[in-house]
This record gives sequence, structure tokens and C-alpha cells, in this order.
Amino acid sequence: MASNILIKRSTGSTAPGSITFGELAITTGANGTQANAGDRLFIGDNNGAAQIVGGRYFMDMLDHVHGTLTASSSVIVDSNSKIDQWNVDDITLDANVITTSTTDADLIFRANGTGKLVIEDGQELEFGTTGDVELSYNDSDAVLDIKRVTGTPDLRIADDMKLNFGNTKDASIYYDETTSDKIQVEGADWNYATGVTVNYQDTTDASNVSTASVTFAGGIGVAATAWIKDLKVDDNTVLGTADTDTLEVNATTTFQNQVTFNGTTNISGNTTQTGSIEIDNLKLDGNVLSTINSIQELIIDPFPAGGDADGLVIIKGDLQIDGTTTTVNSASMSVNDPTIELGDPTTPVTVKTLATFAGNATVDVQVDAVEQLSVGDSITGTGIPGGTTISAINTGSKTLTLSAAITADQVVGATLVTVRGADDAMDRGVKIHYNASGTNKFGFFGYDRTGGADGLGAWTFIEEATDTGTVFGLAGANRGTVLIGDLELDTDLEVQFGGTGASTFTTNGITYGNGSNPLQVTAAANMASPGTGDDATTSYQVLTVTSAGVPVWTNTLDGGTF
Repeated sequence: MASNILIKRSTGSTAPGSITFGELAITTGANGTQANAGDRLFIGDNNGAAQIVGGRYFMDMLDHVHGTLTASSSVIVDSNSKIDQWNVDDITLDANVITTSTTDADLIFRANGTGKLVIEDGQELEFGTTGDVELSYNDSDAVLDIKRVTGTPDLRIADDMKLNFGNTKDASIYYDETTSDKIQVEGADWNYATGVTVNYQDTTDASNVSTASVTFAGGIGVAATAWIKDLKVDDNTVLGTADTDTLEVNATTTFQNQVTFNGTTNISGNTTQTGSIEIDNLKLDGNVLSTINSIQELIIDPFPAGGDADGLVIIKGDLQIDGTTTTVNSASMSVNDPTIELGDPTTPVTVKTLATFAGNATVDVQVDAVEQLSVGDSITGTGIPGGTTISAINTGSKTLTLSAAITADQVVGATLVTVRGADDAMDRGVKIHYNASGTNKFGFFGYDRTGGADGLGAWTFIEEATDTGTVFGLAGANRGTVLIGDLELDTDLEVQFGGTGASTFTTNGITYGNGSNPLQVTAAANMASPGTGDDATTSYQVLTVTSAGVPVWTNTLDGGTF
């Protein structure tokens, strides 16, 4: 049977007169008030005095919804450290509203001394019950913003009232309602800074000067490009003042007589040409862009002025690279494909020299590349009999000897498809290079064809590797370390590999070692009937910890001294 522990207690409303250091006492049965000591919990201090440490009197003050202001109770903020309202003298703060409690009383904002009423950067002063207009200072742009939020409010300047500029009213803008019924600009010329566009919406077409939507009493000076939809010029016309000036025409242009271009020529729009185009060492013929004059390097540089790492090349559609080596000198590479395939057994090759059928037994075909091919690979294509394989490869001339004769001409540019037919015994994965303490090394992670305890293949990570014909091995004594957040295995991880050797454990049981065998687990405590069933009737040792937190066994329970 459980023991009962009783503390000193009273149904009155006064504190205990005598109490021992560390002793507890409580008053109950009387309604505690601010003036008495009812409904309090006491503890004796080192002088034998009763110190109040709690009680129902205080807990009742906390018995209300958090964040709700309650009369004669404590203030408890909610999970957001907020209270629903606050009352200070004649002011009430409720939600985001500050009001006066007295009807028709003014709400006064006053800074002390030389202090100012400040609306911080980015904060908005709104007008209208629905916030029709906002006034705010944008510190990043150093401007005072007046914004229309809802409705159609306007900023109104009365008739004949001037908007002045300058300390001495050097310039002004106003609506002259009395005299001209026009917007007047006075005092200074107008200058539009670089990048400012002036747009006139009047679409009136002009037949002469007086009928135009914009007229000038004097000449027009244009220091930069002028864009004109339709240009009609009467009499002789001179464009430019020097032979270094340029004329750019973006519209379809018809020249009735001979035209001579001197200097730089710029053409915008579509240009149609039949036949190939040669520019310096580049040739464009049909859908083939190639080099000429024995140049064997083609460079695509979208931003030459920015250096080798600047600019962007975008290729729409599929990309096929028929060479043997692909080098990427970028800092990072992003691939949107959900999977990456390594060791694809299919390799397309292109016929480089015509192989004529003509009824003979031709079995040799010259192709563009043979590095990825092996004897025994199957090969298909137009004029290649079914079941044909590669019986020999001449790496010097890049010539394939087929196991069967062709049945049709193999024309230059034709594509033949090969499929690997023999085990290359090579590993598959990623080879990574790095420098450690001044020494260049490389590692490997991927599929080791002969890895694992059974030698039948395993996924591996080698921190310092060797590479012998794409077969990777250990350069050091150990493999690398792999950090994994969550690990899921199809089978239980054996103890010898750092696992438990088991997939389930008894609920509330305690595991313990069993040598190299799977971990064992005790039965759960019999909470319904302690001491019966799987519970031990006699206890020999109890598990506890030392002062350093190290688990140890003991047969003594000691509460300690202080």
C-alpha cells in the first residue's frame, strides 16, 4: 500500500506561527483575500519564518483565458505575448485602435521638450475610413510618397494656386482658370533628364505644320536617335554631317536605284539567302555550322567581354555529343532530369566513307568514332542484316568489320546503332578530384562491380581511390565515411556491422548485449500487478548513475547530503 505524506495545515486565514526550515504548511477552507493569509502555501526559511510560495489565492487570479484582460486578476499574455486590451486612465488600447474612454474627449499626442512626433521610415499615415490615401516616407528612395489605395481620391490644387519650386519661387506650375484656362509653366525652362520619355497621346495626323498635334515655332534640335512612324521629307535630304555617321532602317525598304554602302552596315529584320555563308573561319551550310581553313575548334562565347565564365548559352531540344570526352569547367552543374543514366549500352555512330553494296560481300564500314565500341557488340541500320555483330575493330582507320555483309549502300552521314554485347567489367559511378595537403588525389562513389562480401557487386565510397581502366580500388587502407540522416534497410543490420541484429523490441523493454548475436530485450514491467508475471520478486541490483552521469549498478539508494 502506498504511503501518505501529510504537511502542516490549517482551515484558518493566518500564517503558521512556528515552522521548521524547509517545512511546508497550507491554509485552506477560508476565502483568501489581499488582507489575510488564507488559501496560501508556506515554506519555512532558515530563520523559522513562514514564507509564502503559492496557494489557491494566487492560482485563482490566473484562472482565466490567456491574453484576456480580467478584472481583479493577474495579466497573462497569450502565446504571442499579447493581451486583448489595455486601459490607462482615459485611454483604451484594443486591437489596433487607441480611443478615449470619455465621450468627446480629445486624443493628444505630445513629445516632451524638443522631442518630435516621428513616423518611421516605411510607415504609412492613412486618410479615410478605408485607407483611401497613404502618406509615407520611403527611406531607400529618399522620397515622401502619397499613394492612392482604394476608391478614386485625388490630390487637389485649387484654381490659380501655384506649385512653386526654389527658395525664392524660381519656377511655378498652376492652372490658369481665370485668364487662359490652361496649365501655365513660369519662371524656368524645362529639362528632361537622361532616360525620361515624353509621350503625347494626341493621334492627330498632320497634312502641314499647322495641323500637327505638336507644333514648334522654332527649329528642333535632336542630339540622339529620333523615332518617327511615317517620315515624309520634301525636296533633297541630307542625313548626317560626316561619313562616319550611321543610318539605321528597321522597316521594309525598297531602293529603286543603285545603293552604295560605305563603312558599317546594320541590317534588322529577316534576311533570306540561298546557299552557304562563310564568315572568317565559320561556315553555315544548311543545318550545319562548321569551321573552315583547317580550324578544328569551334567556340561559342555569349559574352566575350566578361571572360570565360560569363554569359549564358541556351540549347532548345535534345543535345547529342558524339565525341569521347566532355569537359565541364563550371563551378556548379544543375540537371533538372529526375534520373542520370551511366553506362548506356547503346552507342550511335556515323558513317564517314561511302561503303558501296553493288552486290558484293562488303563487310567493312568506316565510322566517326570507335572508342566506346567492343568486338561482339550488335549493330543495326539500314542495309545491315538482322543479328549482325562487330567482329573486328581497326582503331587507326576507325573501320568496323561486320559479321555479315551489307545489303545496301552505307552513305556518308548515315547513323548506325550499336548495343554492347560483352561484359566490360568496368565500375559505374562518379570520380571526384581534390587536393589534400598539396597532393592531388581522387575518390569514387558508385557501383563496384566486384564489391561486397560475396564479390558480386556493391555500392561503395572510396575516399582515396585508384583507377585501372575504370575499375576502382583502394589507394589507402580504408574506405571513406558516409553520413546518412535516416537509414532504411531491407534486412536487419547485423551486430558485426554496427547494428542491433533485430527489427523489433518489446514495448517498454530494456535492451542488453549478447556478444556478436542480436541484442536481447527484457519483458515490460507488469504495471497491472507489480511483482508478478515476468517481474522479479527479488531485486539484487538497481541501475543508477555516478556524479559524472556514468551508468552503474548498486544495491544502495542514497538521497545525499547538502
